[in-house]
Amino acid sequence: MRLLDSAKDGYPSFKDVFLSFRVHNNAIIDMIFSDDDSLLATASGDQTARVVDMVTQTTLSALGNHSASLKQVRFQPGSSNNSVLATSSRDGSVQIWDLRCKGEGNPAQLFQIPTQPAVRLPVWGRPVNSIVDAHKQTYFTRLSSSLPGNDLPAYGEAAGRAGDMSVTAMTFLPEGREHLLVTASEGDASVKLWDLRSLHNKHKTQVALSQTFQPESHNRWRHFGISSMNVNSSGSRLYTLCKDNTVYTYSTNHLILGHAPELSVEPSGRKLPPKETNVGLGPIYGYRHPQLHATSFYVKSAIRKAKDGKGEMLAVGSSDGCAILFPTDERYFPLQQQHTDIESEAKPPTRRPGLRSMGSNSGRVDDSIPISTNGTPLIRGHDREVGSLAWTSNGDLVTVGDDFIVRCWREGEDARDLRTGGEAEGRRWGCGWADVSEEYDEDEC
Repeated sequence: MRLLDSAKDGYPSFKDVFLSFRVHNNAIIDMIFSDDDSLLATASGDQTARVVDMVTQTTLSALGNHSASLKQVRFQPGSSNNSVLATSSRDGSVQIWDLRCKGEGNPAQLFQIPTQPAVRLPVWGRPVNSIVDAHKQTYFTRLSSSLPGNDLPAYGEAAGRAGDMSVTAMTFLPEGREHLLVTASEGDASVKLWDLRSLHNKHKTQVALSQTFQPESHNRWRHFGISSMNVNSSGSRLYTLCKDNTVYTYSTNHLILGHAPELSVEPSGRKLPPKETNVGLGPIYGYRHPQLHATSFYVKSAIRKAKDGKGEMLAVGSSDGCAILFPTDERYFPLQQQHTDIESEAKPPTRRPGLRSMGSNSGRVDDSIPISTNGTPLIRGHDREVGSLAWTSNGDLVTVGDDFIVRCWREGEDARDLRTGGEAEGRRWGCGWADVSEEYDEDEC
């Protein structure tokens, strides 16, 4: 684990390591800070999650109830003393943890505790609830698991699963609705909504509150999984990064149709488990860009909250070696021309970019929702896949590439100078900038 100072005039500078320590002996797949930055939670290929005290860099808790490598870890918003977390895994389950509930000792399988410095051994936690087979699908067979792009373990990660539907993404709804958890999988683009208050350990099979419809183009073409999810500042929109190179947007109020008291902001209380999964709406619109290609489940997205005069912004990684920025303000959407079914039938079918044909007669399937293409790529920063990214408290973007480079992107006039100044004297060496139209840099009269 390495920490860098992202402040513009920070010391040491961003290119130098501020602090480093070891947490796992295997790949760290995901990490997240608590709301007050006092704790860091990590999810690893060693099938455990760890909670680290950032003051002493010591592992406080080890969470090890999964049987395969983990995919994500998330703190529950507004939870008392940062005590409630959720972890998802390739074993198809979601585990809910309360750090105030201690385990009964070490698990049956012991893992080395490599955290340095080691002030004391961590406490092994136990899950307070589990969602097993969260996205199990009866049609998911060995044939579909052999399709390209599935969530297969990378080098150095523990596999430990066979036939499980990996839970690749999850997110809590904001404070006030923090009892609601949204999950997605490698199998398709639908999302499930869970009420943590209605989960009971005595039920082996947990029932989701609702499940959304698939995008219509998927039902007529093939299914694609989701690699990342984000909720906007107001909690009204849910953004899902899909393997068909599209970010789909859902209205959180429409995740359940009809009367849905679970979505209301009310005091927490134990609820009866739902008898069946209700139906929610599909996506209301999407984002797409020619340079947005999510060819692996390591490509993620992150959202910048509106703050200090900076608007909300969605950043998405890409296998094309860049990050792409999408403004989320719906007032300024330049939506591309949509074709009706009659128009599409009158024209010869064409191949849809980014989708793999599954049959000789497969053609392009027109989108049934509006698609915004108003994205801005950040170019020349990386030359390989950009997977993880995050926004700093100052609104700067940090990107991590498979080229072993970490970049910090800031707003300012320097980008304009790099775009218009050319390659003379190596002035662009080691730099990256936003790729905008030529008119953007023209002087205003």
